[in-house]
Amino acid sequence: MKGHFLKYYMDAIISIFRHPRALFMASINVLTINEEPKEKRDLVKIVDNAKSYFPSETWDDIYYIGKLILDHDVKITLSEDCLGAFLFEKLISRIKRIRDADDLMNVLLAVTPDPIVAQYHSFNGKSFVRTVYLVHDYVAENAGVVSFFKINDRSSSKVVAHGLGHNKGLRHHAVPIDLMHSELLRLQVLQVEGFCRVCLRKLAQD
Repeated sequence: MKGHFLKYYMDAIISIFRHPRALFMASINVLTINEEPKEKRDLVKIVDNAKSYFPSETWDDIYYIGKLILDHDVKITLSEDCLGAFLFEKLISRIKRIRDADDLMNVLLAVTPDPIVAQYHSFNGKSFVRTVYLVHDYVAENAGVVSFFKINDRSSSKVVAHGLGHNKGLRHHAVPIDLMHSELLRLQVLQVEGFCRVCLRKLAQD
């Protein structure tokens, strides 16, 4: 009997080391940028609500690690208003540097109420044209940013869940199936108010 128990115990230990991720789920470290003390929305609470769209075993927990006060990189004009904004590449590079200084293997998600803009240049046959557009979410393997600029409270958690879905390997849906729809902010009605069965299967496999 004792030998049988010892064999069972050793088999369990071997199984654990074959599947190390069964013991260690990824957590989300949240860093806020230029969050106003009187901000109506609790940015960390929005991330917590986004977590609820995922299967319970996807994320371990959410940790608030602090707030950054950053000067804006550029000025943008929207509806005749001149606003400060962050340049996407510069901001994500800074977030990744902060993430690389963290010894924990967690996702670092920076959230801000301020606008983030990206720009690219294209050639129209005569000259180069610069195009500037708003970035609302970008979450890579271990770091990302989300901007809640011009996003209402109802959609904010969905945008975070969309970005975290990319972190878990989910791809865009061209049609409004679920939260991974490529035009999520332009369409309020989805076939599934969460993740579809295909996405949930992918999350479970991960």
